[in-house]
Amino acid sequence: MIAIATASQKGGVGKTTLCINLAYSLAKRGWRVLLVDTDPQGAVGLSLAKSAKTRDGFYEFLMRGGDLNRIVVPTRLPELEIITAGRPETCSREGWAVHEVPGRLADLLRAAELRGVDVVLLDTAAGVSGTTEAVVKACDFVILPQQAEPLAIRSVPHLLETLARFRAEGAGVRVAGILLTMVMNDQAMSVKVARELREMLPANLMFQQSIPRLPSFLDASALGVPVALTKRHPPPEALIFDQIAAELEQRTDLYKPTEKEPGHASLMD
Repeated sequence: MIAIATASQKGGVGKTTLCINLAYSLAKRGWRVLLVDTDPQGAVGLSLAKSAKTRDGFYEFLMRGGDLNRIVVPTRLPELEIITAGRPETCSREGWAVHEVPGRLADLLRAAELRGVDVVLLDTAAGVSGTTEAVVKACDFVILPQQAEPLAIRSVPHLLETLARFRAEGAGVRVAGILLTMVMNDQAMSVKVARELREMLPANLMFQQSIPRLPSFLDASALGVPVALTKRHPPPEALIFDQIAAELEQRTDLYKPTEKEPGHASLMD
């Protein structure tokens, strides 16, 4: 099992859209996926389930621990399960010991592995501090969604330095890649930023695929489904997340052992 977090210095870069659609694509590819919402705003849960604000979730587990099974929400796709954020405001009032958070995160990941989960995908709040810092440090990999805007040129190096510090402090998290999001191919500035980032950073640090800004992604969020489920037949842009999932498999060495194929039939003895 591998655990993958998303992280960004600012909000509104498309982390939740990425997580929901990437989780769906990985599940469709046969992986057992657990999507965990660690953002106090609860964007994943609110996008996918109207009851998200009334059920226990990630923050209740951080506070009390216990049986992971009680907070896992199944979906209509058997390979995909979700843990919503829960009620972080209630947990904040009741309080929890900050020093216990890394241990609770380790408990969550161990319990997920015991459930037979292949990939735990964790959506996070903006910024890389507090709970998000603990989440990223607990993971094997981190994906860095980066909006194609001028601020990216300045924020990416700072974010990479922060992750290097995490590793220096003993965390094993590695960068799966930087993923350009909200690319507006009809806007010169957006295209320029995307090009400059690819020129500035090592090629192996950047996902080959990028996510454009499309109205269909907003429609999918409003409907509470991955973009692939917005129409009877998946729209072409749903393939973007399938391609990201395939690239992620390579970047994280995510693979399923397969039975040895039988040898070819001999024409003669």
